[in-house]
Amino acid sequence: MWTYITTFVAIFATDLLYVYFVKSGALRAYIITDSGDFTLRFGYSGSIITSLPSFFNGKPSELSIEAIRKCNLLQAKKSDFERFIQSSEKRLLAYQKVIQDLISDLLEREIDLMYQSPQERFNRVHSRSPQLFQEVPHKYIASYLRMSPETLSRILKS
Repeated sequence: MWTYITTFVAIFATDLLYVYFVKSGALRAYIITDSGDFTLRFGYSGSIITSLPSFFNGKPSELSIEAIRKCNLLQAKKSDFERFIQSSEKRLLAYQKVIQDLISDLLEREIDLMYQSPQERFNRVHSRSPQLFQEVPHKYIASYLRMSPETLSRILKS
């Protein structure tokens, strides 16, 4: 069911009917608009990442995923992953917990973006996800926090 891959390339929206378990490395999920590219989520050691819109509705989305550090991933097709999850009650309960945590994280992310102050956005994310600052290059964290890399650098130095 799982395919082991090593990558340092992009996984584009048309290829996102897969789920990826990150054994090592870091990836980002992002969109590109007229204003630039915007990082929405990260995947790093021990996490699962996919394009949620594509994964749940089976259609391409604007979301792309790219490796931002060399990655060792386990890749599974959606259909194989669903069979795996449904094969036991223990797996279904674990999957339910993952979905609950994901929804909670998405709501926290929306709240983060309501804060006008870059310092407040930084504080919220850093207190919730300190591992992020160890795993992900700062220019992507700055994009995620909706601030310039220079602003993030000033905050990190203070």
